[in-house]
Amino acid sequence: MKLSFKKYHGLGNDFIILDGRAETPALDPEQILTLCDRHRGIGADGVLILQAGQKAPYRMVLYNADGSPAEVSGNGLRCFALFLRDIGEDVSGSIRIETGLDISEVEIVQDTLVRVQMPRPNFLIKPPMKPKTQTLDVEGQSFEVLLLSVGNPHCVIFGPLRDEIFVRTYGPLIEKDNIFPAGTNVEFAHITSRNSCQLTVWERGAGLTLACGSGAAATVCAGAALGKLQSGAPVTVTQAGGDLNVTVNPDFSQVTLEGPAQFVFSGKIVI
Repeated sequence: MKLSFKKYHGLGNDFIILDGRAETPALDPEQILTLCDRHRGIGADGVLILQAGQKAPYRMVLYNADGSPAEVSGNGLRCFALFLRDIGEDVSGSIRIETGLDISEVEIVQDTLVRVQMPRPNFLIKPPMKPKTQTLDVEGQSFEVLLLSVGNPHCVIFGPLRDEIFVRTYGPLIEKDNIFPAGTNVEFAHITSRNSCQLTVWERGAGLTLACGSGAAATVCAGAALGKLQSGAPVTVTQAGGDLNVTVNPDFSQVTLEGPAQFVFSGKIVI
C-alpha cells in the first residue's frame, strides 16, 4: 500500500498526517509502528488521519507511536489545522474538528500560530467536592497526584524539576499502574510563578516527548484547581520543545491552548 503523507510538528511533538477521506487507510498497529519508527520509517510521535466528520466538517483520528488509538492531542490539533490549510481547505475563522470524544474549535491566528479550544476538564470527582490530590506509591517512590481528563487521561504531579532519567524511570511505571486500566499521560510539573511552570510529560503510547499540548492544558487545569496557578489569564508552560500558553476560565468552562505548529516535509511511502 502506497501512502501520501505530510509531516508536521508542534514544538517538536511530531505527526504524520494522512488524508483518508477518499479511501480510509486501513492501518493496523504494526503499520503505525512502522510509520513512526525513526530508523526504519518516517518517524513521528503519532499518526493523524483526516476523515469526514459527522458533527463537524472534519474528524481527526489519532494513533500513538505504539499503534494504540488516542482521543485527543493539543499539538496534533494545531498541526491538523495547518494540514487542512495546506491541502486547500477553507480555514478562515474557527475550524470545527471532531476528535475521539468531543468537537474542538481551532483557529489559525497567524501563519504558524494556532489556538485550540480544548475539552473542559473532568476531575474524576463529583461536584461540589473540590479536586484534591491522592497519594500514589510506585517502586518505593511516593507521589501526590491529581487525576483528570481533558479529553484524554492525565496524572499531574507537582514538585521539583525532574531530570530525564527520573521521568524515564517513573513515567512508564505510572502510565501502566493498575489504577489506570487504560493507561495515562503523566505530567511532572515544576511551578516557577503563578503564571508559569516547567513541564516534562511521559505520554501514554509515545513515551518522553519534546512537548505535549493536552499535558500542558491538564497541568494548568490541575494547578488552577489546587490554587497553585492562576486562572482567567495565560499561563506559560515551558517544555523541552518550547512554550505553550494555556488559559483556563475560573469556572473551568473553557480551556484555551495557543502555540506554534510547523510543516516539516511531505512524501510517499510504501508499507
